[in-house]
Amino acid sequence: MSSGKLTLMTDDRSGNDFIRRTDGSLTVQALLILIATRIVLFGLSAFSLRIMPRLPFYSAQPSDLRYSTDLLLDGWARWDSGHYVRIALHGYGVDEKGSPAFFPLFPLLMRGLVAISGLTPTTDHLGMVAILIANVCFAIAVPLFAHLVNHTFGMEIARTATLLLCISPFSFFFIAGYSESLFLLLTTLAFTLASRRRWLVAALCAAFAASSRLTGLALLPALLLLGWRLHARPRDLLGIALLSPLGTVAWSAWCWWRLGDPRAWLTAQDNWGGWYERVGYYLDLFTRHPRETLIGDPRHLIILLNVALLGMWLVSLPWVWRLLDPGIALFTTLLVVTHGATTWISMGRYLLPAIGFYVTFAILLTRAGWNGWPRDLAIASSCILLAMLTLLFGHGFWVI
Repeated sequence: MSSGKLTLMTDDRSGNDFIRRTDGSLTVQALLILIATRIVLFGLSAFSLRIMPRLPFYSAQPSDLRYSTDLLLDGWARWDSGHYVRIALHGYGVDEKGSPAFFPLFPLLMRGLVAISGLTPTTDHLGMVAILIANVCFAIAVPLFAHLVNHTFGMEIARTATLLLCISPFSFFFIAGYSESLFLLLTTLAFTLASRRRWLVAALCAAFAASSRLTGLALLPALLLLGWRLHARPRDLLGIALLSPLGTVAWSAWCWWRLGDPRAWLTAQDNWGGWYERVGYYLDLFTRHPRETLIGDPRHLIILLNVALLGMWLVSLPWVWRLLDPGIALFTTLLVVTHGATTWISMGRYLLPAIGFYVTFAILLTRAGWNGWPRDLAIASSCILLAMLTLLFGHGFWVI
């Protein structure tokens, strides 16, 4: 009896110690937020695909990957995932003119992981690897982001910012077969290393980011500003200036060598439509034909949501500059202003790496007067939108 009581007390003490360690570990808390939200999204997508048929293909839609025997994967290789798979399988310039618009780091990682694993490089395997890479990158980026915020603002704001990142309406792209998680990881890692004054390594992360998305170039002025404010040595500033854009420079050089056009990635974007198709058309539609916006083509509602989110990001910019480090503020501003001025299509996911937004709103939502019903309303609204958009994306609707 006494032995049994002693064991029970020991187990209880161990349990309390575990709870205390968990409560004090920001890494564990960030991962718990990530795991809880991703389980819901994976489950929601799989359940909906089990009971409702997938939408038919659009005329301009690449062939999505279908995993009919694995519903947990089936909803996460849609739209641009097909482009990445074809690039990883066939290379650039084979399937379509638009392929150089997709920067090479993500498909290279897909191809490399398939080769290392010994899998046959098929579309199904490459699609599975794309989803795997996205989820692993996100699982690393989330606690890294939490610690970056905690370093300046403390655990409460770090937890709130992490939650906002994970429930942002378009954050389902972080676990789809897209490069969003990879770009977020490289961005967060660059700022983390810069905050520790490891300038050249931070610049290398920026170079990799610039080889995964064109907007990785926004890290160049952001890191230079951060380095200047932290009194980095001139040679470190020079290293940042030289290393950070190498990803895009190397990609342009390869396009010149193999495709005969150093701006092939930009040419491909132009072939998909210019400013009018991406902004002007919708500006005219929303201002002159609001009825058509609401009851016409349902895809217009997605663009309208993108514009609404853009408005929130723009309104937040004065607080971003007032509350955050100028380096992160500049990076956030460049992403918001550049995308807002050039394209309203895919705006929701293009703004996902603008990390200053989540930190700023976390600071506001933890203040007195904001941490009651305004906080609950913001979280609930974001969760509802995230669930709705996840279902639409999983079923092949135009949420890109």
